[in-house]
Amino acid sequence: MSKELKNLQNLFSKNMVERWLPHLIGLLLFLILPVFVFNRNNVRDVFWMYNYYYQLAFMIVAFYGNYLFIVPRFFFSKRKVYFFLALFLFVSLLLVISQYLYEYFQLEDFRPDRFSNVITQVRAKNRFGLHPKLIDNFLLLLIVIGFSSGMAITQQLRLNEAKQKEIEKARVDSELAFLRNQISPHFFFNALNNIYGLIAIDSDKAQKAVEKLSGLMRYLIYDSNIEVVDLKKEFDFTLRYIELMQQRLSSKVKLDIDISKEVPDGQIPPLLFLPFIENAFKHGISYRENSFISIALKVDSENVIFSCSNSIPSRNEQKSVKGGLGIENIKKRLALIFRNSYKLDITQNDKVFSVLLVVPYTREKHIFS
Repeated sequence: MSKELKNLQNLFSKNMVERWLPHLIGLLLFLILPVFVFNRNNVRDVFWMYNYYYQLAFMIVAFYGNYLFIVPRFFFSKRKVYFFLALFLFVSLLLVISQYLYEYFQLEDFRPDRFSNVITQVRAKNRFGLHPKLIDNFLLLLIVIGFSSGMAITQQLRLNEAKQKEIEKARVDSELAFLRNQISPHFFFNALNNIYGLIAIDSDKAQKAVEKLSGLMRYLIYDSNIEVVDLKKEFDFTLRYIELMQQRLSSKVKLDIDISKEVPDGQIPPLLFLPFIENAFKHGISYRENSFISIALKVDSENVIFSCSNSIPSRNEQKSVKGGLGIENIKKRLALIFRNSYKLDITQNDKVFSVLLVVPYTREKHIFS
């Protein structure tokens, strides 16, 4: 069973409880109300209690007939006239059935004798022959229909919104996984290219580089294939990757590294800084002239602060380094994960390319999902 399907099932289960619990409580209150209001030893109270339950039964039918069938089937159709027509027919049918059952069960016989003459006179004046109780509460029937329509429409809109959010979340997760997986080919290509260059220069360094690469690969394949990772693991991975890429640098390249060794317990989405570091080693070094790379990774009480700057060798002066696939992918990932809660500043002139990235971290897992 897919993760998306499980999430939808959990969503429906939660919504079912939230949807029906107020109904059960309300029905229970209406059912037990006469026990506290009417005196069962009083003939008049007994009559009114029978009438109360009689009308309550029809109000329940009116409420849930509209709530469960008419609104879901007709209100969200393209032609609203069907909804109002169905309501008119439903209300008319309830009036006819209630009149018939009132006469069939002879509920009027439960009325105390001293009120019978008055009711008989009132009914004699009623040209349609409808029982007074139904006429008196016709407005109540309309109120019940209106209230049930409002509840059904509101809850359906909420359910549609929740399902849309779940679908959107699944789409975002899928896109994030795609963007994150695109990091791996870039990483392996750059690392292997670096090791290949070391083999001809220093085979011992190349062997050690392969060992470091195996550790980085384990993190990339297993640890980073989740929504969030520990800050310490991400900081360690970043440092080890820089050390791997550092082995091939010549003396003309000045590398400054400032990565915090003590970090708090917290989580962050993985591989946010790797594309910028790869970009710096790919475009920021020269073996013919002096160049530099400066990388800093810090953390405060709320944010992780990453900065990276590198020189732009003269051979690249006419070639922008901002349009790489890795940089574009990480921009999309940041927007999908953090929306407006991050800061990314990328600046470039003829000599220097700089990046400043500030992202929040959390002590609770999956806060970014």
